[in-house]
Amino acid sequence: MNRSKQIFLASGLVATLTSGALALTSLASAADTTAPNDTKMSGEMQMPMQMPQSAADYTAAAGKYDQEAAELDSVAKRHAQMAALYRSRAIPGSKQYAAYFTLANHCDHLAESYRKAAAEARMTAQAHRDMAKTGA
Repeated sequence: MNRSKQIFLASGLVATLTSGALALTSLASAADTTAPNDTKMSGEMQMPMQMPQSAADYTAAAGKYDQEAAELDSVAKRHAQMAALYRSRAIPGSKQYAAYFTLANHCDHLAESYRKAAAEARMTAQAHRDMAKTGA
């Protein structure tokens, strides 16, 4: 196998390993910083889950989902910025082109996932506000 093929295969392997490592760290970081309050492990988690009983309970739950949506939007924005940074460094013909391109795509996918989760949190908040109005 000639030297250029070895270099090409090695750079592909590095890109794959780098994106895998980044994915694991990104997911671990996201789990620590963006998990909704009701899924974080704490003393609060020991208590049994209860359904909202009053309009005030539903309004409070809506507020928590609004906060979660804001946090998810923030994480999505951060990943979109990282994708743009990686993409700006992906210079065709450079040794790191494949790695930067892979990382940019990874960040784009994460950003989209976080945007979708934020939209769902906003819809859940609205459903709780609607329940508060109907006095369910």
